[in-house]
Amino acid sequence: MAFWINVFNAGVLRDAAELAGASSVRQVQAFFERPRLRIGPHHYSLDDIEHGLLRGNVAKPGRTRAPMERGDPRLESMPIVFDERVHFALYSACRSSPPLRTYLYGWLDRQLEEAAAAYVRGGVRVEKQGALIVVPRLFQWFAQDFGGESGIVEFVVARIEDEAIVDMVDKRLGRVKLHYTEFDWSLNRRE
Repeated sequence: MAFWINVFNAGVLRDAAELAGASSVRQVQAFFERPRLRIGPHHYSLDDIEHGLLRGNVAKPGRTRAPMERGDPRLESMPIVFDERVHFALYSACRSSPPLRTYLYGWLDRQLEEAAAAYVRGGVRVEKQGALIVVPRLFQWFAQDFGGESGIVEFVVARIEDEAIVDMVDKRLGRVKLHYTEFDWSLNRRE
């Protein structure tokens, strides 16, 4: 898993110059879909790595087909387990993206937890005495990876450090509404 996370991030970083003329990742046609990385005898798109290997070959949000067909030899390289925290390790060169970092095999569990906790701390707000949790759009796109809305609440609350806020949410006994913030596709640039 660490290998594929690092390959994905390196591919985005290497090809970020391709994005320089655009104001967002969305403006670059097929940036994630186009095969751009060769590993051994196989070519991979960023979607092949994210949705094909790291997410267990499921369709990306808004699509109906998985990126790799049944029997694709690249699927043999799929990690044995899925870990929803991988979403906080994948860099997409935009402002709402998790930060770029390198992941190490022996430290992967710890690093994924640190990345998830940092993303929650930086992008989640609890409002209305715990009745409303404002979360990044990434959670809406991949809701089923977290077990639906109740799973999102559980995932987020487990990473909130302020016990008073956690208690406010817990007292609502699951009667919590989620609001999703817009994803900022503006590219990270040095100003």
